[in-house]
Amino acid sequence: MIETAKVVIFDFDGVVCDSTNECLVSSWNAWEKWNGRKGFRKSIEPFSSYERDLFRSLRPRVRGAGEYYILRRCLEEKKLIDNQLVYDQFEKKWQEHLQPFKQLFFEVRNRLRKENLDEWIGLHQVFINVISVMKQLICDGRLYVATLKDEESVQLILAKQGLVLPQDRLLGQSQINSKLQALNIISEQTGCGKDDLVFLDDNVTHLLEPKLNGFKVYLTAWNFPFKEYLDLAAQHQIEVVSDCNLLFSKNTSSV
Repeated sequence: MIETAKVVIFDFDGVVCDSTNECLVSSWNAWEKWNGRKGFRKSIEPFSSYERDLFRSLRPRVRGAGEYYILRRCLEEKKLIDNQLVYDQFEKKWQEHLQPFKQLFFEVRNRLRKENLDEWIGLHQVFINVISVMKQLICDGRLYVATLKDEESVQLILAKQGLVLPQDRLLGQSQINSKLQALNIISEQTGCGKDDLVFLDDNVTHLLEPKLNGFKVYLTAWNFPFKEYLDLAAQHQIEVVSDCNLLFSKNTSSV
């Protein structure tokens, strides 16, 4: 169970905070630059409610910054993404564009941060109850974060909440390409066996390889995962945590 784990590892986007608004703004700015246009937005105000809702409905499928190319191109070309298989097909088809788009994405994110850090942080909705759990874990020396988000963004957002994470407890996009890689690194660094580690992520596709390789994993559901993700979790016997306050109880439940 989670309460007896020696190390608890959190994904960041969708688990610690909802970064949808920030990713909406940053990906739009990157797409503008990608297409040689000069538009630049600093908030979600210029976006219609339809644009916001549509982006929010697609954003959970993204597994790294480069994949916002897929969302942006599909939105512009009005291509439908209604399941993971369709999304994965687009990812394979446009693979060559993902890395250069990732670089643009981080360029515009850095610009947003530099021009108004507080405004940029305000684009993130932090889950306060998750932060409380993380503060307890860091006091116990049990907390790690494994994310495909850039490390600086994670540290800035956590610091705003009064949580200072030692650098060696954070594995970000410059260090890892997958969550399985992160878990193997943490296992080696800590000397903990797979049974002593617990990993929490809101995207079930990040949990499948770790589960297959013997790690204890949970799908977090407080940020409204797709039904297909819940179904896939059930298929692979991955437990779901619907409330972060239950992380240390035995009330986690299978879907």
